Amino acid sequence: MKEYRELIQFGTFYRLCSPFHENDTAWMIVSKDQSAAIVGYYRVLRQINAPYRRLKLSGLNPEFMYSVSSKKDLFYGQELMKVGLIISDSSAGENNDGS
Repeated sequence: MKEYRELIQFGTFYRLCSPFHENDTAWMIVSKDQSAAIVGYYRVLRQINAPYRRLKLSGLNPEFMYSVSSKKDLFYGQELMKVGLIISDSSAGENNDGS
């Protein structure tokens, strides 16, 4: 909490997915200078063999490069807002019957 206190306290809050309309909820907070962001994604119930899904982010600078902690690559803000992050789990789209 202390590491991200200023971002949480003074950043701009975005609700990406409403928990009242979907099985998922997602939010993000973006710093005023758009150099940093925190994204929270939560799934209420797990779906089996669900299709691949992406979470499109908001409020980022399209020209900035952002590092995603779960990945080693850098992404442009425009890419994260237009294409999004894959939020599907390992069961999505897998074919385990050996073919």
